Amino acid sequence: MEVNYTPPTDPKLLDPVALADQLSATLDAAAPWLGRLTPQLAATPLAEGKWSPQLVIGHLTDSATNNLARIVRLQISPEPLPSYDADTWIALQHYAGREWKQVFDLWLALNRHLAWTIRQVPQHSLSNHGTVGGTVVSLGFVIEDYIAHLRHHLDPLQAWVRAQSQG
Repeated sequence: MEVNYTPPTDPKLLDPVALADQLSATLDAAAPWLGRLTPQLAATPLAEGKWSPQLVIGHLTDSATNNLARIVRLQISPEPLPSYDADTWIALQHYAGREWKQVFDLWLALNRHLAWTIRQVPQHSLSNHGTVGGTVVSLGFVIEDYIAHLRHHLDPLQAWVRAQSQG
């Protein structure tokens, strides 16, 4: 797998509804401040050589897309699932050339659907295992790690946005 953002929990201790609620709460907390970003601020790199908020949200859209596929597929069979190169996905989809509102709306809608899908996962399926990028993972871990990955990007992004509004 690319990078682990959280240690795995025993899948028997996980609850799909609680995981879906965690994702929904993260979205509910982020949507207001992200939705208020101006197109100019959304296009401003976080630092030299770093992504802009618009590209971070584009990356998180790609991550949601890939993880949605993983969540569905790991309920069907333990097939090997590909990892993905974030920079290539960002470049090929040209997020920087889209309107900020379109990127934000796509990210939010896709993640709301992902939370819905997670809520429908039978608890016993969280123990299903598959291989992602050569690493054996449980479905429960894929979901947990996706939520942690989302927070890994949103927390510093929110701090950056606050700093921009104060400076």
